[in-house]
Amino acid sequence: MGGWAEDGKTYYIGQSFRGVNGILPIIDVTDPYNAKWLLWTFTGDGRPHDLSTNQDGTRMYSGQPGNFGVAPTNSSFGPDGLVILDMSDIQFRLPNPQIRIVSRLFWNDQGQAEQMLPFFSHGRSYLISTDESGGQAGVGGLAAACARGASAYGYSNVIDITDDTNPRIVSKTMLEVHDPANCSKFLAEPPEVGGGILDYSTERCALDRPRNPTLAACGSRGTGTRVYNIRDPLHPAEIAYWKGPAPRRAFLPDPVAGHRLSIEPSKSKRVWRAL
Repeated sequence: MGGWAEDGKTYYIGQSFRGVNGILPIIDVTDPYNAKWLLWTFTGDGRPHDLSTNQDGTRMYSGQPGNFGVAPTNSSFGPDGLVILDMSDIQFRLPNPQIRIVSRLFWNDQGQAEQMLPFFSHGRSYLISTDESGGQAGVGGLAAACARGASAYGYSNVIDITDDTNPRIVSKTMLEVHDPANCSKFLAEPPEVGGGILDYSTERCALDRPRNPTLAACGSRGTGTRVYNIRDPLHPAEIAYWKGPAPRRAFLPDPVAGHRLSIEPSKSKRVWRAL
């Protein structure tokens, strides 16, 4: 994971950490033929899984991955959610640059925060977040997640960052599989054949445009592509989806990784369905 500053002169690399401490590799490509490393060592909050920046490059929106209760040696140790960082020293190439935390917004009903997608709507600034594992990835697994009222699987928050010192979750784009009230219904579900536990977490989202968007399309691990009307960020509503059929006919061993590969029929139709 990683992301460019909006001016294209700085590239930030996420996921370069183990446990609570680590580094944030920063690459200065002002001269692309003479790229330079600008490593930042941090302790505590701010380590990004995925990331984005504001238009002038002075703010980083870090999706900090955490799974409820995991050990400090785990790469997803610590709180899960958004950390907004002041990147001004890096952006302006100041000597002895420092990165400062502007604000934090954490949640413990999901796991493994990933994307932080910026957009503007009717004069306000927002982010769409994704979490790629949900509560089931925390200590105790799915049963413990259900017991504490967490979502079994990761979903998207819409976060108002107009005041970046006080980010606020203003809405949630949840399907029925994400509703904590339905968590216990999955306890009796068998694991996917050859694929481990079920996972309906929302992985990535994209917008039709960054200013006053009308649609957000989000891809997930198990629910296909879901399309939301986001004209009103406070009340996003699903309007369509596409989920490809997967009637497995056979499993073959993967000689490289030892995994099993499913063979799918090639004549299935792809259909959008309006809700």
